[in-house]
Amino acid sequence: MKQLFTLVAAAALCLCSCGKKHQSASGWTDTTPVNVMVVGSSDATTERNYVGDISSEKSISMAFPLGGTLTKVNVRNGQHVVKGQVLATIDSTTSSSLHATALATLRQAEDGYRRLEGVYKEGGISEVRWVQMQTDLEKARQTELSTRKRLEECTIRAPFSGTVSCGDLHEGQEMRPGETVCKVLDMSRLRVSFSVPEQEIRHMAAGDTATATVPALDERKLTLRISDKSLAANPLGHTYLVHASITSGEVEGLLPDMVAKVKVERSEGTAAKGERKVVVPLSSIHTMPEGQAVWVIENGVARQRSITVGDFLKSGVMVEDGLADGDTVVVEGHQKLYTGAKLKVQEVKSFEL
Repeated sequence: MKQLFTLVAAAALCLCSCGKKHQSASGWTDTTPVNVMVVGSSDATTERNYVGDISSEKSISMAFPLGGTLTKVNVRNGQHVVKGQVLATIDSTTSSSLHATALATLRQAEDGYRRLEGVYKEGGISEVRWVQMQTDLEKARQTELSTRKRLEECTIRAPFSGTVSCGDLHEGQEMRPGETVCKVLDMSRLRVSFSVPEQEIRHMAAGDTATATVPALDERKLTLRISDKSLAANPLGHTYLVHASITSGEVEGLLPDMVAKVKVERSEGTAAKGERKVVVPLSSIHTMPEGQAVWVIENGVARQRSITVGDFLKSGVMVEDGLADGDTVVVEGHQKLYTGAKLKVQEVKSFEL
């Protein structure tokens, strides 16, 4: 009997030894190594990203109101012009003829008025005849004014000093009424324009700061200040156009319509009221059929906890509900966890907001 007990004990010891060797060889342990973070609330700053483009704060499209045949183009792309400089002209033969006729009629009316004025004062003509003379003179003046305006519209002049941007124009080309001949831009005053969804436009205010990068110029960085926002939304995308002036950064080389990646940071409205939000790294959140969740440590073991996420911040994700100050969240190593798993904390990470 004593020999049998000794044999069973030896077998048990052998099995235990073999089990430990197998456990060690397979890499399995009774605890899972993880990195954790003790969460705390903070006044979080949200970060919004938009895609915009470079434009001039002062830009005017020049066109001939009545159209006509292009007779002269005096400028080229990128040329600097001064206020009043002639940019282009169209055939003015008809307009010039109409104005000449109107001018001759005006002179005739003015001459008749001077002749009859003395006669009227002496009582030589009736009141009705005198009123008719005054009316004819005023008609002639207005006709001369309108035809002179039409003649002037055959010539496009620079409305201010700036840089010209024009298409492929040729003399003899027929221009439709209102068709853009060229644009005059003030390249010394550039801005970034971008569209903001209607859910976020309330957070944009004149004077707010933002930053932008220009991919075409090796990710050049610009500092912006929001100058204004439109009050009418784009009916297709329900977005509002926001303009931001460039306050610092190298503007040399920037061209209109270049793409700019805009980043706007703002404090959460709830933080302004004294509320503080919990922020966790995006890597700690995983998606379940019921929604988003994180792994937390409770009494030394892993527990899965559902959370409600809010805005994405520059440093992580805001948690609206499900976590509180002091909770310990698994930020690395949660892929092998299960409810009740024993954990071995390798590192307690700090998370900077």
